[in-house]
Amino acid sequence: MARTGVEVLLISGRTLRQGRGLEVGKLSPDYFDAVSVCELDETAMSVLGVTDGDPVLVETIEGSVVLHARLGRGLEPGTAFVPAGPYANAVIPADTWESGMPDFKGVRAMVFSASGQKVPSVAELLAQVMEDAP
Repeated sequence: MARTGVEVLLISGRTLRQGRGLEVGKLSPDYFDAVSVCELDETAMSVLGVTDGDPVLVETIEGSVVLHARLGRGLEPGTAFVPAGPYANAVIPADTWESGMPDFKGVRAMVFSASGQKVPSVAELLAQVMEDAP
């Protein structure tokens, strides 16, 4: 059975909430709440049948991660935003094109409803990354 997804250009960057969460601590609830989200436009949320807080699966050629959906005010249709942090790093390709900086903007991704799935804590996500490391 085919699942319904939306193709997006994924962007990532710093946010005020993410910065404040860093100051509290990367394993704090504040940081988790700030970085474990995928902002989507109204159309994408409607197509996926999700509302604020529902789990969504973000997939790129690099990997996948379950995040909380959030309505992104002012996002262009076909764009998704994930704040900088371990969740974005799970799906942003590591290639730096000899610049020393990965592509944090314009990464092709698919987003799917992840009903019934849990957004991993920062500690759980990092443990999974270490488990998958060569």
